[in-house]
Amino acid sequence: MAITNNITTENSKYGIQFDGAYYRIVTASISRQRGTEPKFTVMIDLSGYAATPDDDTREVDFKRYDVPLDAVETASGATFLAKCYAWVMAQSDMDGSSAA
Repeated sequence: MAITNNITTENSKYGIQFDGAYYRIVTASISRQRGTEPKFTVMIDLSGYAATPDDDTREVDFKRYDVPLDAVETASGATFLAKCYAWVMAQSDMDGSSAA
């Protein structure tokens, strides 16, 4: 599973555009918060690469999302990870993204 999306010059930490950047979820973890609502949250870390990565590829973008568990659970997908990808693709900063 992966996502492709364009990184604009304005959103690039390198000041250049990356068309067809390749994003992969590198962390999707559930945490229980005591005494707060929502009680369960999901932390999703997303790394973006200029091309399909191999072991030597460095990321050109990084995003972290903290989201209530129920928001991920209501996303489409057969597995928890698939639901995380669907949720990420629905975010405004990933507008125009597609599954790869």
